[in-house]
Amino acid sequence: MKKFLAILLSFLAAGLAACNDGSEPLSIPAQHWKETDVRIETHPNPPLAGMSEIVVIVTGPHGKPTQDLTISLRGNESMPWVQAIQDGFIGVYRRAVDIGDGETVVLQVRLQQGTEQKVLLFPLKLAAG
Repeated sequence: MKKFLAILLSFLAAGLAACNDGSEPLSIPAQHWKETDVRIETHPNPPLAGMSEIVVIVTGPHGKPTQDLTISLRGNESMPWVQAIQDGFIGVYRRAVDIGDGETVVLQVRLQQGTEQKVLLFPLKLAAG
């Protein structure tokens, strides 16, 4: 019985290892502007070269959503800005963006509030192949 359990566990471990593609989920540190914290998530995570969905989560003091912003994204200086779409009034903005290719890219996130604006840079490590 012990031998059977050992064989079963080794098959389960091998099966789980086969499911892992070797790429770790991307953890992107938050950045700050005025009284807001800005986090991004990518879908897929880590992102692939070309089009990926970018989710921008903006929170103010005490973690309350910030919803009076216009958020635009682009993959690099030569690409046009594309406006993210606000997802309800919960401080979440999303958009599919061409983030370019290469091993590492820098996503640009432009925050606009009234006449003020700030561009934050988020380096992204792309998934292999």
